[in-house]
Amino acid sequence: MSSQPAFAPYSPDPATAQPSSPPASAPARRTLNMPALFAAITGILLISPVAIVLGHIGIVQVRRRRQSGLVFAIVGLILGYLGFVATVAALVALVVFVNSGPTPPTTF
Repeated sequence: MSSQPAFAPYSPDPATAQPSSPPASAPARRTLNMPALFAAITGILLISPVAIVLGHIGIVQVRRRRQSGLVFAIVGLILGYLGFVATVAALVALVVFVNSGPTPPTTF
C-alpha cells in the first residue's frame, strides 16, 4: 500500500487549497418578463381578455423571478380592465337603446 493520499488527478490538496473568490463583475442585468410586455401590447390593441390574463401572469412572474417589467404588466392590466368595462357598458347601452324604441302595433 502506498502512503500517498487518494486525491483525484489534477485536484488541489484540500489542506493547502485557497477558497476561490467569485470574479468581480458588473451586477447581473434583470431580464424583461415577456407576458408583462405582451400584456401592455394587447392592452394597447384593445384585446382585453388577453391583456388581463397576461397582466396577472406577468405580475406573478416578475415578483417570483425578480425580473423587470412590472410597469408593463400593470399598464396591460389597467388597459385590459378599462377595455372590458367599456365593452360591457357599450353592450348595456346598446340593449337599452334597442329596447327603448317604440314597439310596433301587433294585429291578430
